[in-house]
Amino acid sequence: MAEAITNIKRMEISEKEIREENIEAVLDALSDNKEAILKGITLLQTLEDSGLLDMANALVKQRKAAMDNIFTELNKPMYTGILENVSQLLFLLGDLDVEKLGEFTERINQGLTETYISDPDEKVSTLSLLKALKDPEINRSITMLLQFLRGMGRD
Repeated sequence: MAEAITNIKRMEISEKEIREENIEAVLDALSDNKEAILKGITLLQTLEDSGLLDMANALVKQRKAAMDNIFTELNKPMYTGILENVSQLLFLLGDLDVEKLGEFTERINQGLTETYISDPDEKVSTLSLLKALKDPEINRSITMLLQFLRGMGRD
């Protein structure tokens, strides 16, 4: 009959072998993620060049003091109205049709450009106002304003 195993020798891996395996794993990860690592290095260099890396580092090291300062500042009475309305403002922004608002803003900008170009001392008579209604651009603008006011006043 066979003897019972009483002494088990575990395979021991030296620290040097563990270190070499770890280095090999890191090199594999570097090779697999070359583009991301290069972009990360570029980002870090840009942050360093602009001075933001030092600022972010200091902010992380002093985060408790920084957060205390931020919350102390936000607790001032002049900010309470803003903080109370932030959530409602976010919901309002969600309701806006950004595409239509963009078109409307573009038209307002065009109108402002024309306003700056025009002569502010030019006199407008009643007859010239009536003639202006025949201009398709002015007529289109007045029609848009009337539709806007109609829609705004509708229940």
